[in-house]
Amino acid sequence: MTEPKSELLAELAEPREIIDQLTDEEATTLLTLLRRAEQQQRHSLDAAIDAGFDVLPRLVRIPARKILFGR
Repeated sequence: MTEPKSELLAELAEPREIIDQLTDEEATTLLTLLRRAEQQQRHSLDAAIDAGFDVLPRLVRIPARKILFGR
């Protein structure tokens, strides 16, 4: 397993001096919270996109998805 501070630096890049001051436990907690927030943000974005497509007429939804996402 990689070191939590290294993972945080890879995720955040800055400010390095603050990350260096964290304990491994604090870095692990912060990394967990960061990843959880990113996952919740992706989920919220997916829900918003789906809600946006729900207002389109049914016949337009599939072509609109293909145009926007290529699927």
